[in-house]
Amino acid sequence: MTGEIPDIYTAGYGNRGFGAFIALVQRLGVTHLVDVRSVPQSIYWEDFRRQNLEVLVPPTGLKYIYMGDTLGGVQNSPVLCKDPDSVDINPLFEVPELQLGLNVLLKAAQVPGRVLCLMCGCKKPHSCHRSRLLGEALLQRGVELIHIDADETLKTQRIVAQEQAGFQQSLF
Repeated sequence: MTGEIPDIYTAGYGNRGFGAFIALVQRLGVTHLVDVRSVPQSIYWEDFRRQNLEVLVPPTGLKYIYMGDTLGGVQNSPVLCKDPDSVDINPLFEVPELQLGLNVLLKAAQVPGRVLCLMCGCKKPHSCHRSRLLGEALLQRGVELIHIDADETLKTQRIVAQEQAGFQQSLF
């Protein structure tokens, strides 16, 4: 990462259970779980519903913060996971709420001892707004996210963007 901002991670819970997801982020020293889902619900995992996370996360030693109202991208963000090319995210970069959310996020990340992880449902960052929108918007500000990929490897925003571009080219 560049500048005074420490590492900011992103992770999708996907088919991981609550315990496995929490253990994963704790291994990286995460202190704050920042929910960036515009619709903070899960059809498959009751534990990942916002109202349940507000109760379940604090006993783990982490803090749960909901920021999907400013960093959630679109109201139907699960579409981004299933068919990322079906949503034109370019207009979203200019939305005032996104800019506000990024400002709050970056200010929070600068507090000593905090390690943030942006959480969403999409397990693969390549198709999620965590990389396509938030990662690119933060790169424009000189901050590079570190994504926890589906196989738990760490990938910078630049690497995820390169892999996504390579995947799109390989289709033709």
